[in-house]
Amino acid sequence: MKLYIKVTEIFLILHYKQLRFLRLFILAASILFFAITTNTYSQTRVDSLEYLGNIVRVNFLRSNIDKQLNTFYLNSRFQFIENSDKVYIRLNESFGSTFIRNESRNTRDEQNFNFNAKYNYLKDFSFGLAGNSSLLSDNRTIGGINESAVNYAALYSEIRPIENLHLSPFGGYSHNRQIGTTDYGSLYGLEAILDDLRFSDININSELRFRNDDISPRRNLIRFYTLSVTNNFERNINNNIRTQFSQNRKDFYFEADSITSLTFNVNNNIQSRTETNYHFFDRLSYAGFLEIFSLDIAGGINWKSIDRNIRYKTSELASGSLYDTQIDELKLEFDAVTSYASKFFNGNLRINFYERDEKHQVERFDGLTESIFEDKSELEEQKNNNSTRATLSFNGNLNISKSDILSLSLYQSKLVFDTQSEFNDDDRDELLSILRLRYVKKLNPYFAAFVNFEGTYGHTVYLFASRSSNNNVNRIFRLRTGGDYSGSLIKSYNSFEVAANYTVYDFEDITTNYQSYAFRQLTGIDSTNIKLTKDVSFFTYSYLKISEIGDFDFGEFSSVPTRFLEEIYLEPRFILTRGNSIFSIGFRMFLLNTYNYKNLERNLSTKFLSIGPIAIVDIYAWRNLNVMFRGYYEFISNTNSIDKEQASLSMQVNWNF
Repeated sequence: MKLYIKVTEIFLILHYKQLRFLRLFILAASILFFAITTNTYSQTRVDSLEYLGNIVRVNFLRSNIDKQLNTFYLNSRFQFIENSDKVYIRLNESFGSTFIRNESRNTRDEQNFNFNAKYNYLKDFSFGLAGNSSLLSDNRTIGGINESAVNYAALYSEIRPIENLHLSPFGGYSHNRQIGTTDYGSLYGLEAILDDLRFSDININSELRFRNDDISPRRNLIRFYTLSVTNNFERNINNNIRTQFSQNRKDFYFEADSITSLTFNVNNNIQSRTETNYHFFDRLSYAGFLEIFSLDIAGGINWKSIDRNIRYKTSELASGSLYDTQIDELKLEFDAVTSYASKFFNGNLRINFYERDEKHQVERFDGLTESIFEDKSELEEQKNNNSTRATLSFNGNLNISKSDILSLSLYQSKLVFDTQSEFNDDDRDELLSILRLRYVKKLNPYFAAFVNFEGTYGHTVYLFASRSSNNNVNRIFRLRTGGDYSGSLIKSYNSFEVAANYTVYDFEDITTNYQSYAFRQLTGIDSTNIKLTKDVSFFTYSYLKISEIGDFDFGEFSSVPTRFLEEIYLEPRFILTRGNSIFSIGFRMFLLNTYNYKNLERNLSTKFLSIGPIAIVDIYAWRNLNVMFRGYYEFISNTNSIDKEQASLSMQVNWNF
């Protein structure tokens, strides 16, 4: 918080000094940039423009502190933007920290800082200084990495040679640290936007991003290009064609084994991951088809390739643990939606089909023995697969009368998953069907009653005998009824639901690992708010869940119970309202009883009880400042455990300034 206050003070000074000071500041920073190393960096998505991208022009501070059990979370975000006719300044900061209080005391911190200062020299020309910093620290070592720092600073300019074209070349210096190794190097690139270029009925939009980070001996790069062409044939008919190319390469250090280290005289090896995507997409939209219909048809093809290459490899590693791989994926997709809308009924029907083919292969290198190549090729080929999915869905609302509404939803899906390797037995077919019905009756202006029904049928079939013991049919049924009352003094929502889940295995008679089972549950929920005075109200939220699990015989449609659970939650609170702020105090209780069965007799197994006070404060102060506290203290008793006490706290700060 001290950092945020200090930064805000600095920018307030800049604001009042106005342009004269800012011009000197940018000029001095540009000169010093080439003489010193900065500590700024950002993690940027491949398909996002860093200099020409759209920025939410809002000043804000967001902070959240949360403590649950033995885990503490801190997340903060800060953005400050100052924009005038000649000068634009943006500052972004985000910080996240997780602390787990256990025997090892685990701590993980992530920080990201972004700075951008731009001077509009001419109407169509501006230049600026940008910098980013990304830091990671973790006291646990995961994959050999527990800390990293990626930083850079760059000079850039914005040029608009024609009305719809924006160009931004940039260049700078990068500092990158990973697993104890620090690399330095240059970065450079270009961003471009072609925005809303029109020729008659054709509208063209395009984006380009080209970036190289040469941090020897590593190299990162970003290539991104997209072109969108929209043809408006008539007022209600248009066709959009979109093509996209992207390539993203990242080089990572990992600890070298002893043989590689001696052979190449290195402490760390380098893995390069290059992902390349080609995408073509076409969408035809027809609004107002026969005045009451609309039609939307789309199709696309996507090809993706992922190359994983190891920099230092040696044939002396008999196990062949270091080798290069390539993944090729081809995906075809078709989607069609038709909608209908009238006074009494509205709904849509959708058909979707896609097919995906994935290939894995090993890339040869000098010195790789034929036996290791064949072994690793066989291992990678086991991952090859082809999948096809077709879905059909429908949803609609029937307005029976002004007070009666009937909703219907249907979903049907079929998945076929095939593998090519004789060593992979994961081939399977999956069928999923879902039906939902909802009826709402408005009895009067204050009360509405509803009834919901949902049925799900799923069938999974493995084609090979080695996996056929997993074949099963899953049936789920839900019936819920309730009401929603909204009066001047009382608002209340109540619902009651019965649910049943029946899972039946096809070959349970010949295997002991899988047993058909039934899960049944009764749930009651109440949420009520009673206004006692102008500023004081009483609120309560509670639910009751009763569940039973048992072995199931579908032929006899009977089950033998094996476990029983009772779950109760109660949270009554008094609420005081002052303007937009609320102050609430009450208590919460959570009870969970589990029972086991012996000779069909139910016996208490465990009893968990948590009870204690709860308080919520939600304050809206001046200049869009919102501060919220929520906390509760628990007195916990658990079967066969020592009674204990613990506190949970959540605090949020949201400030738009």
